[in-house]
Formats: sequence, C-alpha cells, structure tokens
Amino acid sequence: MDTTFTSLAGKMAAFCTAFIVLAVSIQTAFVFIGAPILVALPLSLLITLPFLFFCCEYIFQQHKMIIDTLTNGLKSLYDNDFSIRIAEQTHSELGTAIHMYNKLTKQLKKQRQTLNQREILLDSIVQASPMGIVLVDPYKHIVYFNNESTLLLQSSKLDGMTLHQCCENLPPQLQKSIMQAQSGLISFEHNDVKQSYYLSFKTVTFNHQPHQLMIIKNVSVELGQEELHMWKNAIRLISHELNNSLAPISSLTSSAQNMLNNNKHLDLLPDILHTVDQRAQNLSEFIAQYARFARLPKPNQDYHAIQPLFDQVSALYSFELLEPLPVEQAYFDSTQIEQVLINILKNAHQSGSDPEQIAVKVVKDYNRLRVAVVDRGKGINNGNLHQALLPFYSTKPDGSGIGLSLCNDIIHAHQGQLKLKNRVQGGLMVEFDIPLRDTQYL
Repeated sequence: MDTTFTSLAGKMAAFCTAFIVLAVSIQTAFVFIGAPILVALPLSLLITLPFLFFCCEYIFQQHKMIIDTLTNGLKSLYDNDFSIRIAEQTHSELGTAIHMYNKLTKQLKKQRQTLNQREILLDSIVQASPMGIVLVDPYKHIVYFNNESTLLLQSSKLDGMTLHQCCENLPPQLQKSIMQAQSGLISFEHNDVKQSYYLSFKTVTFNHQPHQLMIIKNVSVELGQEELHMWKNAIRLISHELNNSLAPISSLTSSAQNMLNNNKHLDLLPDILHTVDQRAQNLSEFIAQYARFARLPKPNQDYHAIQPLFDQVSALYSFELLEPLPVEQAYFDSTQIEQVLINILKNAHQSGSDPEQIAVKVVKDYNRLRVAVVDRGKGINNGNLHQALLPFYSTKPDGSGIGLSLCNDIIHAHQGQLKLKNRVQGGLMVEFDIPLRDTQYL
C-alpha cells in the first residue's frame, strides 16, 4: 500500500511539473505576441488549470474504482462468498493487491470445498450409525441429530425441539435417565417386556459454546442374546457339576453294593459312605448357591445406621473411607446391602489392586445415597463392561458369575442403579445408590 501511495504521489508530481511547464510555455507565447505579462499570466493559468483538474480527477477515479472493487470483494469473503474474482491490471499500482486477492479467493474456495466434502462424508457416516446421536445446545435445544435418533426417541422431527419435548413418548425410566444425563446401561420393564438402553453423555465445544453430545442405543436384542448364551453356559456348568458329583457317587454306591452282596471288604464301607456324603454336601451347596440367586427375596427396607454397616464390612475386607459419611442413616435392607458391599470389595481385593488403594466414597445426592468403591486393579475390558452384570458371566477362571449380577438385582430392587467404569489410570469404579428415606411418604 505504501508503494501504491508513492506511485500515486509520483504521478501527481509529474502532472504538476507538466502543468508548470505548460503554463510557462503559454505565458511565454502570450508575451511573445506582445501581451503584457500581467495579462499573460492569468490567461496561461486559465487555460492550463482545467487540464490539470481533468488529469487529477482521472487518476483519483481510476484508483477509487479499483479500491471499491477490492472492498466489495473483501465483503464477499466476509460473507463466505468466494466466487468473485477481479480482472487483473498489470499497469495499475494496485495490480499486486488484486493478484493477491484473487489468489486468496482461490485458496479459500478450495479449502471450503474440501471442508464441505469432509462434512458430507462425516454426516453420511453419522447418519448410517446404528446408534442415535443428538447434539444439544446450552439451552437444551437439539441442533443436530441422525436418523437413528428419531427412531429411538420416537419423534419424526427433532430439529429445534428441546430434549424434554423429545422424551415425552419414552418410558418413564428412560426419560429420567436422559434428563439426568446418566451414562451407562439402563435396564427396565415396559409393557411386560424387558428393555435395555446404552446412554453416553459428553460435553463438547461447538461454535465456541459448550454443547452436550448424547449417544443412545437400544441393546435389548443384543443383551437378550447374551443372556440366552449365559443361561446355556449355566446349564452346561450345572450339568458338568452334577455329572462330576453323580458319576463317582454312582460308582461308589455300586462298589458298596458289591461288597454287601459278596460280604467282602466291608471295612471300606465307612470310607465309601463318608465320600458319598461329602460329594452330596458339595453338590447341595453348589445347587443352593444358584437357588439363592434365582429366589432373591424382596428387600425388607427400613431405616438403618450407615456407620455400623461399614464397620462390619471392613472387618472382612479392608478399605479406606475417603470422606466422612454425609448422613447417619438411610432406608435399605441391611442384609442385602451388606452382601453387595462384601461382593464388590471382595472383587476389588481379588483384582490385583494394592489393598491400600481400595477406597470407598459416600455422597448424598438429593434423596439418594451414592456409594462408590474404587481400586487400582486390572479393571474390565471396555467391551465387556455391559456383560459383567449378566448372570453367570465372569472374568475369573474359577468365578461363578453370580456376584455382580446378584448385586445388580439387589440395587434394582432398591430402585437404584449399579454402574461399572474403568478408571483413567487403571482400576475399576463400582457405584450404586440407595434411598435415604421411604419414597411412598414423600
């Protein structure tokens, strides 16, 4: 731009010099023909001034037209319109600026096309996703959604609607989980059919503002297949254990019968009977374990002190209480919740975690009491987190797969949820909630 103004000043200086030379020449001509000098000077100026004005006006108009064109071009760039190009003028002092403008426009247009292609590709991938994806602004209005989300939220049009409006047709349990932004696996019964949904909520930045990204997926079919697979495994496991016990019992009773028939080796009968009795007891305990899981009684809820509960459990499995207990009592079945804590802490101690890094944190959340047990063990593979709560699924070689599933059923009976989450630096967090008071009197 400095070069432009320098060139413009040079032109003006050249025109001024030409004006002076022309004025002196005309004045000399008038003097030569005998006109007085006082008359020749005004006449020469009167003749040359229009010429000077015309030249200056021409120069300024030419530059003004180019500058106005560049200004309009920059306005179009501001409005994301990259289609305007300016004819380049090599003889103009603004030719370099025009060339750079055209070059910039071409580059921005190319970048915008690339960005649009990426957006189209990403949108195609998102729209084809089997999971519902919804983006909500800070005012809970939906600004983006994919096709699957309209099916899961049972609404044909989501754009501009609030998240609350979109959840009106959903089962109450799912509505509550979405409005409270509860991430994890949600299971409930609706119209006498068990349904399971996976929910995930994350905060993302969009248009320089924090937005909430919700991912929802109906996993009822997948979990149904997993449960069927687990039950088949359970039947095979029970059949295996029964055969392992009944086969030797049958063999021993047959041997005892031969001894009695032949009246020989009768001194071995006490050992045979003891072995048969021991196998029968082991089999009875094995069957009773599965029977307790299948016949979980309804919780006998009442108001119980919390501190004695944790004192009893800590005598079996040590842990660190991270913060003082926020309340003195809650409304729960003390026997069942004690069993939940024992199972979770037992798993924590068997996870390979340092016992000193096993801790419990209890917080008050409105009318619920949330309990979180954390460790620094091996954790659970992310793909198996949803399976860990299924019956008869276990990551331990000698595990029965009943512990966490039983805990999950107990917490559901207390109208709560049990969640599993791998910790960032290793280990697992198991969280569950129980009521603080009897909800029927609220």
